[in-house]
Amino acid sequence: MRLTSDTILCLVIMAGLLFSSAVAEAQEADISSQPEISADALLARQTVLLAKMLERPADLDIAFEYATVSVMVGDYEAAISTFERMLIFAPNLPRVKLELGVLYYRLGSFETARYYFQSTLETPNVPEEVRQRVETYLSAIASKQQPTQFRADVIIGARYQSNANAAPGGRRVTLNGRDFILDDTATGQADINAFVAGRAYGSYDLGTQGDLIETDVVFYAARFADQVRLDTGLAEITLGPSFNMARFNFDDVQLGIYGVASGVRLNHANYNGALGVGTRLVARPDIQTEINAKLEWRQRWFNDTSEYPTVSDRNGYFVQFASKISRQLTKGLQMRVLALADFEETRIKSQQSWEAGGGVGATYQFASPVKQLPHLRSIDLEAGYIYRAYDEPDPLVNAAVKQRDHEGWLRAALNVPLKYNVSAGLVGEFRRQNSNYDLSSYSNVSAMFSLRKAF
Repeated sequence: MRLTSDTILCLVIMAGLLFSSAVAEAQEADISSQPEISADALLARQTVLLAKMLERPADLDIAFEYATVSVMVGDYEAAISTFERMLIFAPNLPRVKLELGVLYYRLGSFETARYYFQSTLETPNVPEEVRQRVETYLSAIASKQQPTQFRADVIIGARYQSNANAAPGGRRVTLNGRDFILDDTATGQADINAFVAGRAYGSYDLGTQGDLIETDVVFYAARFADQVRLDTGLAEITLGPSFNMARFNFDDVQLGIYGVASGVRLNHANYNGALGVGTRLVARPDIQTEINAKLEWRQRWFNDTSEYPTVSDRNGYFVQFASKISRQLTKGLQMRVLALADFEETRIKSQQSWEAGGGVGATYQFASPVKQLPHLRSIDLEAGYIYRAYDEPDPLVNAAVKQRDHEGWLRAALNVPLKYNVSAGLVGEFRRQNSNYDLSSYSNVSAMFSLRKAF
């Protein structure tokens, strides 16, 4: 087992709770409050409305419904063109101007969005609700256009695990063809831990066609009730430039190069440190799709302790590729596909390994049933699989056969905004690893509750 994998897993789980801003709630336009309808039904309705709109181009009710449905299916271009045509027939419609501002904001066209928002405020008899939403967006645009950007999140919570130490469920194992009985401490142990985690992101616009200097700081600390040897502390920082690739005719593509430094404490002692470099790519081929990918190399040093006396055998470099493709299928539904591969060099070749895998996930947003908590809630589901292969047999376990692991997981999460910058999260997960080495086969069921504060 990779001793730091559970820590990284926690950070991955909580990533879905990080960095939701006030604008996310501001984007919950009245359009998004329409009843949920299947994607096929929405597309069929859009086709019908398009035909009606062509027959009666001056009918603003049909046009508005067509634009609304287009937003719900993610066809923002159709919605924008329809709203703009409506303003030709009726120039003083604050709701239409507001929706145009929201759509251009989502497209990243902030100056155009600002024009429509300000025009909304200049319209006579603007409803107070509309005015408040416009002011929220104008504030967000002003913030985004500042050369220096900063945002941060802090999460506190508790996590229960049925097998916190990722050990075999049974006491009988086979080592080099002989059966052995493990003592109770070497089998899977249930435990609960409290944790605090945070992330801070900052960027500075260099004023050269969208180029940035970016930094990202992550920390995580966990304390266990019984398995104190698993008490963990982690800190990591990345820093480097990010270049707007539009200068090479790659629109909506950002390429970053960064250095990374990290350190991990385990059982209240220094466990490992790492220095490395990486590159990351963020691309938006269309308004519904986003691609994130990174390639990273780290040199890692492990520190032997009384609890982990041979962990320095893992000294070496670590190379990782990870990617995520996200697609907004409807207004409330986003799908993603994950892929990863890595290679871990170690001093002892029986611990040297490579792995590859991937996963699929979906996030569904829905209206709150509680009037006092009106912000959109979300449910997230994910399933994944990793295959891991070691370079040489471990002579202490099986001198003739190399270790092979098959790891899979199912995860479900609920995110409930309590106010625009505070939310509660609940995560449940089942993780199973099957290995030809009995000591590395385990199952773990976990449940986590957290509170997040955004800054």
